[in-house]
Amino acid sequence: MSPLNLFGSRQPTPVQVRWQDGEPVEFQRRPMRRGPRYLITDVRERWIEESPWPFPSPMPVGGDRLRCWRVLARSAGEPEAPAREFVLRMRAGPGVWDLVRSAE
Repeated sequence: MSPLNLFGSRQPTPVQVRWQDGEPVEFQRRPMRRGPRYLITDVRERWIEESPWPFPSPMPVGGDRLRCWRVLARSAGEPEAPAREFVLRMRAGPGVWDLVRSAE
């Protein structure tokens, strides 16, 4: 067994998100630099989830409180394709994001 395959892929999927004025505007999977890029066309819902951490976090948002967005996004490579629904979650402040689920 290869030592690189011991851990498998992380769930939920880590994503790189570009955001503007406090809202996500674009995302793509990490660490793939050449993977599909998605442009967010609409933010449908925003909410805050509580983390399962058994202890409080000193961070106001991102430690024990997770900011979430339900968005519609379209692949940048296929702008004529219909938009799909995704849920993005900011785990530990700006820069640490997860793709929680997508409507496939």
